[in-house]
Amino acid sequence: MDNKTFLARLSKRLNREPAEISVLVEGLCKVFKETGADLDSIAIPGFGTFKTSKTDERITIDETTGQRTLLPPVIAMEFQPSIVLRKKLAK
Repeated sequence: MDNKTFLARLSKRLNREPAEISVLVEGLCKVFKETGADLDSIAIPGFGTFKTSKTDERITIDETTGQRTLLPPVIAMEFQPSIVLRKKLAK
C-alpha cells in the first residue's frame, strides 16, 4: 500500500479530511525520528514496542581493490508486537 492510499483509508475510517490526517501522520513520523535519534524506545500498549539500536561506524575493505571505506553509524528502529496484537493477528 502506498502513502496516498494509506492516508485515504485512514481519513475515511476516522471521518477526517485527508489533509488533516496527513499532518497527523507527519507529526507522528517526526516523533519517531526524534525518539530514534535519542536512542529511546516507544511502547504503545496493546500494539507493541519500537526499539532503537545503533551500529557504530566501521571500516570495510573491498576484497577486489583493497580500498578501505569508512561506513557511518546507523540507527535502526525495530518493532516488537505485543502479545495482545499477536493473538489478534493469529485468529
